[in-house]
Amino acid sequence: MKKVLLALVITTMLSGCVYRSTAHAGKDFDETKSSQIVSGKTTEADMLRLLGEPIKKDVVSDHEVKWVYEYVTSNAAVRVFSMKPKVDVTKKTLEVLMRDGVVVNHALTNPGKTQYK
Repeated sequence: MKKVLLALVITTMLSGCVYRSTAHAGKDFDETKSSQIVSGKTTEADMLRLLGEPIKKDVVSDHEVKWVYEYVTSNAAVRVFSMKPKVDVTKKTLEVLMRDGVVVNHALTNPGKTQYK
C-alpha cells in the first residue's frame, strides 16, 4: 500500500512540472513613436534619432530603400506528461519606405499575441 501511495504522490507532483522557454528575435522598438513619422518630411537622420538603426535595409531601386524594424517574442510551455506544447508568439513590424533619404510611406503591423496549442 505504501508503494502505491508513494507512486501516486510522485505522479501527482510530476504532473505539475512545466518546462518553459522564451526566445527573442530582432530588436525591440517603441511602436508608439511611429506616430511621429511624417511622409514627405521625416528624414533618415530623424528615423535614426527616433528608433535607431533598423534590423534590415532592402534596396528597392536606385532611389528607394525599405527600412525594417521587427521584434518577435516566443514563449513556449510543455507539461511533463501531456507533452502538448503551448506557444505564444508576439510580433511587431514597422516598414518604412525611403526615397532619396526622406520617408515616402510607412506601415506598422502589430497583431498582438498569437497562441498555438
